[in-house]
Amino acid sequence: MAEKTTRFEIKYRLNKAHADAVVKWIANFMEPDAFGEGGSASYSVHSLYLDDDDWSVYRDTRNGMFRRFKIRARTYGFTPKHNVFLEIKSRAGEAMWKSRVEVTRAEAIQLLRGDVVPNLRSSPQLEEFLAQRDLRNAVPKAWVTYRRDAWVGKDRETLVRVTFDSEIAAAPPTADLSEPPVWTLLPDVKDLVILELKYTHSYPPWIADLVRHFDIERKAMSKYRHAVDLLTDLRPHSRKPWRGGEL
Repeated sequence: MAEKTTRFEIKYRLNKAHADAVVKWIANFMEPDAFGEGGSASYSVHSLYLDDDDWSVYRDTRNGMFRRFKIRARTYGFTPKHNVFLEIKSRAGEAMWKSRVEVTRAEAIQLLRGDVVPNLRSSPQLEEFLAQRDLRNAVPKAWVTYRRDAWVGKDRETLVRVTFDSEIAAAPPTADLSEPPVWTLLPDVKDLVILELKYTHSYPPWIADLVRHFDIERKAMSKYRHAVDLLTDLRPHSRKPWRGGEL
């Protein structure tokens, strides 16, 4: 298996006016992501997170474990033409590694049900996803959606990416990967924008200038954790954990 690239990820919470000012500032150093809609930096992200019956992925995040991971299926639309990316995102503190494989929507539905998919082309990334799914007996637990504005560094050597996530909402899983009928905004961040700074190699000097100039403060933010808190009674002292979500 090819060695994974180590990236570093730092998160900040901003109000919308503050985020707009930061976007204008970083435009001097970055350009819109090529995947943005209509030449813009903006697109929608929809992720279906998996967990086990004990909610160990959620609990590791809530407890701030140094080493933890997420297992999810990500898509950028809900039509049959939109493929699905099966992902494992592992992290140790600020260091992060991602394994990702693209499959068709029909294949993803079968895999998330635990079915064997005939003639599915194997890859190290697919095998890792299936291994983690089976090891944890993980099944879909929660959808998370948001609007993302993504910017990439003009200097491709530095591999810097800055994203702004807003309108973050959650919904229970759907058996056929269709769009949930109702999304509910995450109350803790409904009026905020989550800035995520991702980079490889060294911390870019202009990023330090950005942090000082706008006086922004780092703060952890797990979309999956907040989605589970919204959809279930799994927060501390809850008495009735929600056991739904299985396909």
